[in-house]
Amino acid sequence: MSTENDPGITQLPPSAEAPAAGGVVNSPAPHGQPPAVANVTPRKPGFLDRFGGRFLYISIIAHVVFGLIATWFVVQRIEAKRKLTFQAGAKAANPNSRAIEHKVQVKKQRNNMSAPAQAKRITTTAVTARVSIPEMAMPMNTDMTPSRMAGGGGAGVAFGSATMGGAGGGGGGGSMMPFFGLREANGGGLMGNFYDFKQGPKGESTGMTPQKYAQELTQFVKGGWNETHFAKFFKGPDSLYSNQVFIPDIDANKGPSAFNLQDKVKPSMWIVLYKGSVSPPESGIYHFVGHGDDILMVRFDNKMVLAANWDEPHFGIVDTKWTPKGTYNYGWPTANTPFPFRKGDAMDLRAGSSYPVEILIGEQPGGRGHAILLIEKEGVQYEKDGRGNPILPIFRMGDVKLPPLANGETVPPYMKNGPIWKSVRGALGGGSLNIFKK
Repeated sequence: MSTENDPGITQLPPSAEAPAAGGVVNSPAPHGQPPAVANVTPRKPGFLDRFGGRFLYISIIAHVVFGLIATWFVVQRIEAKRKLTFQAGAKAANPNSRAIEHKVQVKKQRNNMSAPAQAKRITTTAVTARVSIPEMAMPMNTDMTPSRMAGGGGAGVAFGSATMGGAGGGGGGGSMMPFFGLREANGGGLMGNFYDFKQGPKGESTGMTPQKYAQELTQFVKGGWNETHFAKFFKGPDSLYSNQVFIPDIDANKGPSAFNLQDKVKPSMWIVLYKGSVSPPESGIYHFVGHGDDILMVRFDNKMVLAANWDEPHFGIVDTKWTPKGTYNYGWPTANTPFPFRKGDAMDLRAGSSYPVEILIGEQPGGRGHAILLIEKEGVQYEKDGRGNPILPIFRMGDVKLPPLANGETVPPYMKNGPIWKSVRGALGGGSLNIFKK
Protein backbone atom coordinates (compact mmCIF):
# COMPACT_ATOMS: atom_id res chain seq x y z
CA MET A 1 0.00 0.00 0.00
CA SER A 2 1.54 3.45 -1.01
CA THR A 3 1.72 6.24 1.55
CA GLU A 4 3.30 8.96 -0.52
CA ASN A 5 0.25 11.06 -1.09
CA ASP A 6 -1.64 10.20 2.12
CA PRO A 7 -2.07 13.42 4.08
CA GLY A 8 -2.94 11.65 7.35
CA ILE A 9 0.47 10.04 7.67
CA THR A 10 3.60 11.93 8.66
CA GLN A 11 6.56 10.85 6.69
CA LEU A 12 9.92 10.71 8.25
CA PRO A 13 13.18 11.30 6.50
CA PRO A 14 14.94 8.12 5.32
CA SER A 15 17.54 8.52 7.96
CA ALA A 16 15.01 8.78 10.77
CA GLU A 17 14.84 5.88 13.20
CA ALA A 18 11.88 4.40 14.77
CA PRO A 19 10.69 6.14 17.89
CA ALA A 20 12.28 4.98 21.07
CA ALA A 21 10.32 3.73 23.98
CA GLY A 22 8.52 6.41 25.85
CA GLY A 23 7.36 8.30 22.74
CA VAL A 24 10.63 10.26 22.11
CA VAL A 25 12.23 10.27 18.68
CA ASN A 26 15.97 10.59 18.55
CA SER A 27 17.26 12.54 15.46
CA PRO A 28 20.72 11.91 14.21
CA ALA A 29 23.09 14.52 15.55
CA PRO A 30 26.13 15.99 13.87
CA HIS A 31 29.31 14.27 14.82
CA GLY A 32 30.51 15.31 18.22
CA GLN A 33 27.18 16.80 19.41
CA PRO A 34 24.41 15.17 21.45
CA PRO A 35 21.46 14.02 19.50
CA ALA A 36 18.56 16.32 19.18
CA VAL A 37 15.24 15.41 20.74
CA ALA A 38 12.19 16.12 18.68
CA ASN A 39 9.01 17.29 20.37
CA VAL A 40 6.48 14.60 19.54
CA THR A 41 2.84 14.68 20.78
CA PRO A 42 2.30 11.89 23.44
CA ARG A 43 0.05 8.93 22.58
CA LYS A 44 -3.52 9.13 23.96
CA PRO A 45 -3.82 6.95 27.17
CA GLY A 46 -5.78 3.69 26.74
CA PHE A 47 -8.33 2.07 29.01
CA LEU A 48 -5.79 0.29 31.17
CA ASP A 49 -3.74 3.49 31.49
CA ARG A 50 -6.78 5.36 32.83
CA PHE A 51 -8.31 2.67 35.09
CA GLY A 52 -5.47 0.32 35.92
CA GLY A 53 -4.86 1.80 39.38
CA ARG A 54 -8.52 2.03 40.28
CA PHE A 55 -9.15 -1.51 39.13
CA LEU A 56 -6.41 -2.76 41.42
CA TYR A 57 -7.97 -0.99 44.41
CA ILE A 58 -11.41 -2.29 43.52
CA SER A 59 -10.03 -5.83 43.17
CA ILE A 60 -8.38 -5.66 46.55
CA ILE A 61 -11.56 -4.36 48.19
CA ALA A 62 -13.64 -7.05 46.46
CA HIS A 63 -11.34 -9.80 47.74
CA VAL A 64 -11.48 -8.41 51.25
CA VAL A 65 -15.29 -8.30 51.17
CA PHE A 66 -15.45 -11.80 49.71
CA GLY A 67 -13.10 -13.04 52.40
CA LEU A 68 -15.26 -11.52 55.13
CA ILE A 69 -18.37 -13.07 53.65
CA ALA A 70 -16.68 -16.43 53.35
CA THR A 71 -15.42 -16.21 56.94
CA TRP A 72 -18.94 -15.38 58.23
CA PHE A 73 -20.41 -18.30 56.28
CA VAL A 74 -17.86 -20.76 57.66
CA VAL A 75 -18.44 -19.56 61.24
CA GLN A 76 -22.21 -19.96 60.85
CA ARG A 77 -21.74 -23.52 59.58
CA ILE A 78 -19.55 -24.44 62.51
CA GLU A 79 -22.00 -22.92 65.00
CA ALA A 80 -24.85 -24.83 63.39
CA LYS A 81 -22.95 -28.09 63.73
CA ARG A 82 -22.23 -27.37 67.39
CA LYS A 83 -25.92 -26.74 68.06
CA LEU A 84 -26.85 -30.00 66.39
CA THR A 85 -24.37 -31.80 68.59
CA PHE A 86 -26.35 -30.77 71.71
CA GLN A 87 -29.79 -30.82 70.17
CA ALA A 88 -32.47 -32.42 72.37
CA GLY A 89 -34.70 -35.25 71.21
CA ALA A 90 -38.17 -34.93 69.86
CA LYS A 91 -40.56 -33.04 72.11
CA ALA A 92 -42.87 -35.27 74.12
CA ALA A 93 -46.59 -35.14 73.47
CA ASN A 94 -47.17 -34.20 77.11
CA PRO A 95 -44.91 -31.33 78.22
CA ASN A 96 -45.35 -32.40 81.85
CA SER A 97 -44.24 -35.97 81.25
CA ARG A 98 -40.82 -35.43 82.78
CA ALA A 99 -42.39 -33.94 85.90
CA ILE A 100 -44.80 -36.89 86.12
CA GLU A 101 -41.96 -39.37 85.71
CA HIS A 102 -40.11 -37.61 88.50
CA LYS A 103 -43.13 -37.85 90.81
CA VAL A 104 -43.50 -41.55 90.01
CA GLN A 105 -39.85 -42.19 90.85
CA VAL A 106 -40.18 -40.28 94.13
CA LYS A 107 -43.33 -42.21 95.01
CA LYS A 108 -41.60 -45.52 94.31
CA GLN A 109 -38.76 -44.52 96.58
CA ARG A 110 -41.18 -43.55 99.36
CA ASN A 111 -43.06 -46.82 98.96
CA ASN A 112 -39.83 -48.76 99.26
CA MET A 113 -39.00 -46.91 102.46
CA SER A 114 -42.44 -47.14 104.06
CA ALA A 115 -44.27 -50.03 105.64
CA PRO A 116 -46.39 -52.28 103.39
CA ALA A 117 -49.92 -51.07 102.81
CA GLN A 118 -52.65 -52.85 104.56
CA ALA A 119 -54.86 -54.96 102.52
CA LYS A 120 -58.25 -53.54 102.03
CA ARG A 121 -61.32 -55.56 102.80
CA ILE A 122 -64.33 -55.86 100.56
CA THR A 123 -67.74 -55.73 102.16
CA THR A 124 -71.21 -56.29 100.88
CA THR A 125 -74.72 -55.98 102.23
CA ALA A 126 -76.27 -58.49 99.85
CA VAL A 127 -77.63 -61.65 101.48
CA THR A 128 -76.44 -63.94 98.69
CA ALA A 129 -73.50 -61.87 97.51
CA ARG A 130 -70.91 -63.85 95.54
CA VAL A 131 -67.98 -61.71 96.54
CA SER A 132 -64.90 -63.35 97.97
CA ILE A 133 -63.72 -61.48 101.01
CA PRO A 134 -59.93 -61.52 101.50
CA GLU A 135 -58.56 -63.12 104.60
CA MET A 136 -58.03 -60.75 107.47
CA ALA A 137 -54.85 -60.28 109.39
CA MET A 138 -55.85 -59.51 112.96
CA PRO A 139 -54.48 -56.17 114.15
CA MET A 140 -53.47 -56.02 117.77
CA ASN A 141 -54.85 -53.38 120.09
CA THR A 142 -51.66 -52.15 121.67
CA ASP A 143 -53.45 -50.52 124.59
CA MET A 144 -54.70 -53.89 125.85
CA THR A 145 -53.09 -55.10 129.03
CA PRO A 146 -52.85 -58.81 129.87
CA SER A 147 -55.55 -58.41 132.52
CA ARG A 148 -57.95 -57.15 129.87
CA MET A 149 -57.23 -59.95 127.42
CA ALA A 150 -59.58 -62.68 128.50
CA GLY A 151 -57.81 -65.98 128.87
CA GLY A 152 -54.57 -64.33 127.83
CA GLY A 153 -52.68 -65.95 130.69
CA GLY A 154 -50.42 -62.92 131.00
CA ALA A 155 -48.11 -61.26 128.54
CA GLY A 156 -46.17 -63.21 125.95
CA VAL A 157 -46.23 -64.47 122.39
CA ALA A 158 -48.46 -67.16 120.97
CA PHE A 159 -47.65 -70.66 122.10
CA GLY A 160 -46.25 -73.56 120.10
CA SER A 161 -47.55 -75.71 117.28
CA ALA A 162 -48.90 -78.72 119.19
CA THR A 163 -52.50 -79.56 118.41
CA MET A 164 -53.40 -81.76 121.39
CA GLY A 165 -54.76 -80.68 124.77
CA GLY A 166 -52.59 -79.37 127.57
CA ALA A 167 -50.41 -76.34 127.90
CA GLY A 168 -49.41 -76.55 124.27
CA GLY A 169 -51.51 -76.05 121.21
CA GLY A 170 -51.65 -73.00 119.05
CA GLY A 171 -53.71 -72.22 116.02
CA GLY A 172 -52.76 -70.59 112.77
CA GLY A 173 -49.88 -68.40 111.76
CA GLY A 174 -51.52 -64.98 111.97
CA SER A 175 -51.79 -62.40 114.74
CA MET A 176 -52.77 -63.31 118.27
CA MET A 177 -56.49 -63.30 119.04
CA PRO A 178 -57.68 -63.07 122.68
CA PHE A 179 -60.09 -65.83 123.61
CA PHE A 180 -63.18 -63.61 123.62
CA GLY A 181 -62.08 -61.25 120.82
CA LEU A 182 -60.69 -57.77 120.23
CA ARG A 183 -62.24 -54.38 120.91
CA GLU A 184 -61.52 -53.20 117.38
CA ALA A 185 -64.40 -53.31 114.92
CA ASN A 186 -62.18 -54.92 112.28
CA GLY A 187 -60.96 -57.53 114.74
CA GLY A 188 -63.08 -60.35 113.36
CA GLY A 189 -66.24 -61.50 111.64
CA LEU A 190 -68.27 -62.17 114.82
CA MET A 191 -69.51 -59.35 117.06
CA GLY A 192 -70.09 -60.36 120.68
CA ASN A 193 -72.19 -58.61 123.34
CA PHE A 194 -72.01 -59.41 127.05
CA TYR A 195 -75.11 -59.69 129.31
CA ASP A 196 -75.25 -60.18 133.07
CA PHE A 197 -78.54 -61.78 134.17
CA LYS A 198 -77.92 -60.86 137.82
CA GLN A 199 -78.32 -57.12 137.11
CA GLY A 200 -80.84 -54.91 135.43
CA PRO A 201 -79.91 -52.23 132.83
CA LYS A 202 -78.98 -49.77 135.60
CA GLY A 203 -77.15 -52.29 137.77
CA GLU A 204 -80.08 -53.14 140.02
CA SER A 205 -80.42 -56.72 141.27
CA THR A 206 -82.75 -59.05 139.37
CA GLY A 207 -82.85 -61.80 142.00
CA MET A 208 -81.50 -64.26 139.41
CA THR A 209 -81.20 -67.96 140.28
CA PRO A 210 -79.82 -70.92 138.32
CA GLN A 211 -83.38 -72.06 137.58
CA LYS A 212 -84.43 -68.62 136.32
CA TYR A 213 -81.23 -68.44 134.31
CA ALA A 214 -82.22 -71.65 132.47
CA GLN A 215 -85.76 -70.39 131.96
CA GLU A 216 -84.59 -67.11 130.42
CA LEU A 217 -82.39 -68.97 127.95
CA THR A 218 -85.20 -71.35 127.07
CA GLN A 219 -87.52 -68.43 126.33
CA PHE A 220 -84.80 -66.81 124.21
CA VAL A 221 -84.33 -69.96 122.12
CA LYS A 222 -88.03 -70.62 121.68
CA GLY A 223 -88.65 -66.94 120.89
CA GLY A 224 -86.50 -67.07 117.75
CA TRP A 225 -83.21 -65.82 119.21
CA ASN A 226 -84.45 -62.24 119.47
CA GLU A 227 -81.71 -60.27 121.24
CA THR A 228 -84.22 -57.76 122.58
CA HIS A 229 -85.18 -60.47 125.08
CA PHE A 230 -82.00 -59.52 126.97
CA ALA A 231 -82.89 -55.82 127.16
CA LYS A 232 -84.04 -56.26 130.76
CA PHE A 233 -80.51 -57.26 131.81
CA PHE A 234 -77.27 -55.37 132.16
CA LYS A 235 -75.37 -55.13 128.87
CA GLY A 236 -71.65 -54.44 128.69
CA PRO A 237 -70.97 -51.09 127.02
CA ASP A 238 -68.31 -52.50 124.67
CA SER A 239 -68.60 -55.20 122.03
CA LEU A 240 -65.82 -57.61 121.18
CA TYR A 241 -64.99 -58.92 117.71
CA SER A 242 -63.63 -62.39 117.10
CA ASN A 243 -62.87 -64.74 114.22
CA GLN A 244 -63.74 -67.87 116.18
CA VAL A 245 -65.26 -69.29 119.36
CA PHE A 246 -62.49 -71.42 120.80
CA ILE A 247 -62.24 -70.70 124.53
CA PRO A 248 -60.14 -73.21 126.51
CA ASP A 249 -61.07 -74.59 129.91
CA ILE A 250 -60.32 -71.42 131.90
CA ASP A 251 -61.31 -69.52 135.02
CA ALA A 252 -64.85 -68.18 134.55
CA ASN A 253 -63.70 -64.77 135.82
CA LYS A 254 -62.00 -64.21 132.49
CA GLY A 255 -65.35 -63.80 130.76
CA PRO A 256 -66.26 -60.50 132.46
CA SER A 257 -62.59 -59.45 132.41
CA ALA A 258 -62.48 -59.77 128.63
CA PHE A 259 -65.19 -57.07 128.43
CA ASN A 260 -63.45 -54.98 131.11
CA LEU A 261 -66.24 -55.74 133.59
CA GLN A 262 -64.24 -57.58 136.24
CA ASP A 263 -65.12 -54.93 138.84
CA LYS A 264 -68.82 -54.85 137.96
CA VAL A 265 -69.88 -58.43 137.12
CA LYS A 266 -69.55 -61.58 139.23
CA PRO A 267 -68.42 -64.60 137.17
CA SER A 268 -71.76 -66.44 137.14
CA MET A 269 -75.04 -66.41 135.20
CA TRP A 270 -73.70 -64.36 132.29
CA ILE A 271 -73.87 -64.98 128.55
CA VAL A 272 -72.19 -63.67 125.38
CA LEU A 273 -74.06 -63.60 122.07
CA TYR A 274 -71.92 -63.55 118.91
CA LYS A 275 -73.40 -62.63 115.54
CA GLY A 276 -72.08 -62.50 112.00
CA SER A 277 -72.55 -63.72 108.47
CA VAL A 278 -70.27 -66.19 106.71
CA SER A 279 -69.62 -67.96 103.44
CA PRO A 280 -68.05 -71.46 103.33
CA PRO A 281 -64.63 -71.92 101.74
CA GLU A 282 -66.13 -74.50 99.38
CA SER A 283 -69.49 -76.10 98.72
CA GLY A 284 -70.45 -79.22 100.65
CA ILE A 285 -72.32 -80.67 103.61
CA TYR A 286 -71.10 -79.40 106.98
CA HIS A 287 -71.75 -80.15 110.68
CA PHE A 288 -70.89 -78.01 113.70
CA VAL A 289 -69.19 -79.99 116.48
CA GLY A 290 -68.52 -78.65 119.97
CA HIS A 291 -69.14 -78.40 123.66
CA GLY A 292 -69.84 -75.61 126.14
CA ASP A 293 -69.44 -75.29 129.88
CA ASP A 294 -72.07 -74.29 130.59
CA ILE A 295 -73.68 -73.01 127.35
CA LEU A 296 -72.85 -73.48 123.67
CA MET A 297 -75.66 -73.22 121.10
CA VAL A 298 -75.51 -72.33 117.41
CA ARG A 299 -78.20 -71.01 115.08
CA PHE A 300 -77.31 -71.02 111.40
CA ASP A 301 -79.44 -69.49 108.66
CA ASN A 302 -82.19 -68.84 111.24
CA LYS A 303 -82.33 -72.43 112.52
CA MET A 304 -80.72 -73.87 115.64
CA VAL A 305 -78.32 -76.55 114.45
CA LEU A 306 -76.34 -77.34 117.62
CA ALA A 307 -77.03 -77.47 121.37
CA ALA A 308 -73.89 -78.65 123.14
CA ASN A 309 -74.54 -77.44 126.69
CA TRP A 310 -73.21 -78.96 129.89
CA ASP A 311 -74.50 -82.57 130.12
CA GLU A 312 -77.43 -81.60 127.85
CA PRO A 313 -80.24 -82.51 128.18
CA HIS A 314 -79.57 -84.14 131.55
CA PHE A 315 -78.59 -81.03 133.44
CA GLY A 316 -81.58 -79.22 131.97
CA ILE A 317 -80.06 -75.76 131.63
CA VAL A 318 -81.97 -75.32 128.39
CA ASP A 319 -84.81 -77.59 127.31
CA THR A 320 -84.19 -77.36 123.57
CA LYS A 321 -85.69 -80.72 122.56
CA TRP A 322 -82.75 -80.99 120.21
CA THR A 323 -80.82 -84.24 119.86
CA PRO A 324 -77.25 -84.52 118.52
CA LYS A 325 -76.44 -86.33 115.29
CA GLY A 326 -73.48 -88.01 116.94
CA THR A 327 -70.90 -87.50 119.67
CA TYR A 328 -67.11 -87.62 120.00
CA ASN A 329 -65.26 -88.35 123.23
CA TYR A 330 -61.80 -86.77 123.14
CA GLY A 331 -61.09 -87.52 126.82
CA TRP A 332 -60.98 -83.79 127.54
CA PRO A 333 -60.40 -81.91 129.76
CA THR A 334 -59.35 -85.04 131.66
CA ALA A 335 -59.77 -88.72 130.98
CA ASN A 336 -61.79 -89.09 134.20
CA THR A 337 -64.20 -86.24 133.41
CA PRO A 338 -64.54 -86.11 129.62
CA PHE A 339 -67.09 -83.84 127.95
CA PRO A 340 -68.97 -85.40 125.03
CA PHE A 341 -68.61 -83.23 121.91
CA ARG A 342 -71.91 -83.15 120.04
CA LYS A 343 -72.36 -83.16 116.28
CA GLY A 344 -74.93 -80.79 114.82
CA ASP A 345 -77.40 -80.92 111.94
CA ALA A 346 -76.17 -81.43 108.37
CA MET A 347 -76.08 -78.20 106.33
CA ASP A 348 -75.79 -78.24 102.54
CA LEU A 349 -73.91 -74.99 101.80
CA ARG A 350 -72.70 -73.26 98.66
CA ALA A 351 -69.47 -71.32 98.29
CA GLY A 352 -70.17 -67.71 97.40
CA SER A 353 -73.48 -67.65 99.29
CA SER A 354 -73.67 -65.93 102.67
CA TYR A 355 -75.44 -67.29 105.76
CA PRO A 356 -76.16 -65.62 109.10
CA VAL A 357 -74.72 -67.34 112.16
CA GLU A 358 -75.43 -66.77 115.87
CA ILE A 359 -73.42 -68.40 118.66
CA LEU A 360 -74.51 -68.28 122.32
CA ILE A 361 -72.09 -69.10 125.14
CA GLY A 362 -72.51 -68.69 128.89
CA GLU A 363 -71.55 -69.63 132.44
CA GLN A 364 -74.08 -70.57 135.09
CA PRO A 365 -72.48 -71.35 138.49
CA GLY A 366 -68.99 -69.90 137.99
CA GLY A 367 -65.72 -71.69 138.65
CA ARG A 368 -64.35 -72.89 135.31
CA GLY A 369 -65.82 -72.82 131.84
CA HIS A 370 -65.12 -73.27 128.14
CA ALA A 371 -66.69 -72.99 124.69
CA ILE A 372 -65.19 -75.02 121.82
CA LEU A 373 -66.74 -74.84 118.33
CA LEU A 374 -65.33 -77.00 115.52
CA ILE A 375 -66.57 -77.75 111.99
CA GLU A 376 -66.75 -81.06 110.10
CA LYS A 377 -67.25 -81.51 106.35
CA GLU A 378 -68.64 -84.74 104.99
CA GLY A 379 -66.32 -86.63 102.67
CA VAL A 380 -63.10 -85.30 104.21
CA GLN A 381 -60.68 -87.87 105.67
CA TYR A 382 -59.54 -86.32 108.94
CA GLU A 383 -56.67 -87.54 111.08
CA LYS A 384 -57.83 -89.63 114.06
CA ASP A 385 -56.90 -89.35 117.70
CA GLY A 386 -56.05 -92.31 119.92
CA ARG A 387 -59.76 -92.92 120.55
CA GLY A 388 -60.68 -93.01 116.88
CA ASN A 389 -62.31 -89.56 116.82
CA PRO A 390 -61.66 -87.14 113.94
CA ILE A 391 -59.32 -84.23 114.73
CA LEU A 392 -61.43 -81.38 113.34
CA PRO A 393 -60.59 -77.79 112.39
CA ILE A 394 -61.81 -74.74 114.31
CA PHE A 395 -64.76 -72.90 112.80
CA ARG A 396 -62.88 -69.71 112.02
CA MET A 397 -62.94 -66.62 109.81
CA GLY A 398 -59.28 -65.70 110.00
CA ASP A 399 -55.78 -67.06 110.47
CA VAL A 400 -55.13 -66.26 114.13
CA LYS A 401 -53.19 -67.58 117.09
CA LEU A 402 -54.46 -68.22 120.58
CA PRO A 403 -52.87 -66.45 123.54
CA PRO A 404 -50.50 -68.49 125.71
CA LEU A 405 -52.29 -70.89 128.03
CA ALA A 406 -51.94 -70.34 131.75
CA ASN A 407 -51.33 -73.17 134.16
CA GLY A 408 -54.32 -75.49 134.21
CA GLU A 409 -55.78 -74.17 130.94
CA THR A 410 -56.20 -76.83 128.26
CA VAL A 411 -57.72 -77.30 124.81
CA PRO A 412 -58.98 -80.45 123.09
CA PRO A 413 -57.25 -81.89 120.03
CA TYR A 414 -57.96 -79.91 116.87
CA MET A 415 -56.64 -79.53 113.33
CA LYS A 416 -54.12 -76.77 112.88
CA ASN A 417 -54.34 -74.50 109.81
CA GLY A 418 -57.82 -75.64 108.87
CA PRO A 419 -60.00 -73.95 106.21
CA ILE A 420 -60.98 -70.32 106.67
CA TRP A 421 -64.57 -69.20 106.16
CA LYS A 422 -65.29 -65.84 104.58
CA SER A 423 -66.75 -63.11 106.75
CA VAL A 424 -69.53 -61.16 105.04
CA ARG A 425 -70.24 -57.90 106.82
CA GLY A 426 -73.78 -56.63 107.05
CA ALA A 427 -75.48 -59.73 105.63
CA LEU A 428 -77.68 -60.84 108.54
CA GLY A 429 -80.67 -62.05 106.54
CA GLY A 430 -80.86 -65.62 105.36
CA GLY A 431 -83.45 -68.34 105.74
CA SER A 432 -84.20 -68.33 102.02
CA LEU A 433 -82.47 -71.63 101.22
CA ASN A 434 -83.45 -75.12 102.29
CA ILE A 435 -79.94 -75.98 103.45
CA PHE A 436 -80.70 -78.53 106.15
CA LYS A 437 -80.57 -82.26 105.53
CA LYS A 438 -82.72 -84.74 107.38
